[in-house]
Amino acid sequence: MSVPSPVAYTAATTGPHQVQVQPSVDEVNPECQRASLPRLVNRRVLTTLSVAALCYFNVSGGPVGSSQIFSAGGPLLGLIALAIFPFIYCIPLALVTAELSTTYPENGGFTVWVFQAFGPFWGFQEGLWAWVSGAIDNAIYPALTVQLISTYDETITAGVSGWFLKVGVALVYALPNIFGVRLVGWGMVTLAFIVLVPFIIFTIWAYAAADDWSSLHMIRRNDTTDTDVGTGPAMIQWDLLINTLFWNYNGFANASVFGGEVANPSRTYPRALMICTIAVMLTYLFPLSASAVYNSPTWQTWDDEAFSSIAQNLGGNTLLGLITVATVASNWGQYSSQMFVVSYQLTGMAECGLAPKIFLKRAERTDVPYISVALSFLVIVILVGYEFEVVVNMTNAVSSMSIILLLVAAIKLRVTHPNIHRPYKVPVSTKVLALLLTVPVAMLCYIVYTVFALDTIVPGILVGVVIIVGALYAVALKLTPKHFVDPKATASLA
Repeated sequence: MSVPSPVAYTAATTGPHQVQVQPSVDEVNPECQRASLPRLVNRRVLTTLSVAALCYFNVSGGPVGSSQIFSAGGPLLGLIALAIFPFIYCIPLALVTAELSTTYPENGGFTVWVFQAFGPFWGFQEGLWAWVSGAIDNAIYPALTVQLISTYDETITAGVSGWFLKVGVALVYALPNIFGVRLVGWGMVTLAFIVLVPFIIFTIWAYAAADDWSSLHMIRRNDTTDTDVGTGPAMIQWDLLINTLFWNYNGFANASVFGGEVANPSRTYPRALMICTIAVMLTYLFPLSASAVYNSPTWQTWDDEAFSSIAQNLGGNTLLGLITVATVASNWGQYSSQMFVVSYQLTGMAECGLAPKIFLKRAERTDVPYISVALSFLVIVILVGYEFEVVVNMTNAVSSMSIILLLVAAIKLRVTHPNIHRPYKVPVSTKVLALLLTVPVAMLCYIVYTVFALDTIVPGILVGVVIIVGALYAVALKLTPKHFVDPKATASLA
């Protein structure tokens, strides 16, 4: 049995080329059907720029949160990591995403790929892990925004009022998802502009004021302090470095989740992912290196709020104000794009029988899957009070498990389905592709390991609960391939 698909009964492209294929009754499970075929055709409204912006905010969203790439190991190691990491992780993952997103351009994304390769049990695990990691990750951004606001008034984060403020920010950030797909897409383009312009000004200003270019040759040592870089043996904080790199570069595969909303996916996905990859690489390289050569405060003191401190020293309240606006826009963009992804992930699973049918419900006017959005928001409300470090370790571990599974599925599909139509195919053999994915998989396994090696056991326990509950629930559902249909048997999307 082949892959599940909510679009098995409809193939559509943008423009004048619209194809509609009616399958036999036996080919389509009622749970996977839409109420209106014309609405499905017209739903594909996301263009290359919108997809690139959504992908950008799912992966990066700006330099904010990346400063510990330098403070964990020093500017020299940070620059090396920024130069190497995209080639060993980002580009391979982006290429796999482009190949399989154009092959199966439907909501649910990598859940479909894993089902195709390993069946419904693992397809459900993939969908659950991806949804949980995305929902957990989204709890970070309202908290970061409130933390930023608290620099002007420290009392606002205290007690219950601080929690209500975070929930209020989360609700405001969710508004684009309530009003429809097109608004989310163009909203992300606008927010990307608001994020990047202040950081371009910041970067140019920091380079112009730089007086410590030697800092680019420094690494963290065992006697490094806040005021002295030290001269002893190297002492790299590997766990922090790798987890920070992963958190700042993770999310390329999320672009596949809303494939059913993308116009002309065979052309849109490769272009959008290429734009996103280049933009993300430049987003970190220039602001971080400029900050290091300006070096006030010094790189060894940098934390999540480093860019605000540097901006204050560099350009006073004017530049700080610009970076504050960019940071709020970054948090908003990452939150909104992530909510968009997790909502359509859940809806895509429901379209193919991997989640309850209630998540198929969409608003009549905006076509928004409002039940999926509501549940995602509820998870954020529950987790929004947790500490940043705890949330990051949890989301990194669960996300790593889902990415390992989808990368293994990509290789298996090359072997078991060599002749399936792939509008875009990574231009290497299956063996070479497997070799390219070896390093990312090894790194992801290490990230999963680190969550169980932390001083606190809470993140490890919660990750273990997700694994156990997901397995038990999938067994209880008694999922079988009869719930799904093969889009390649009935239609092909250009």
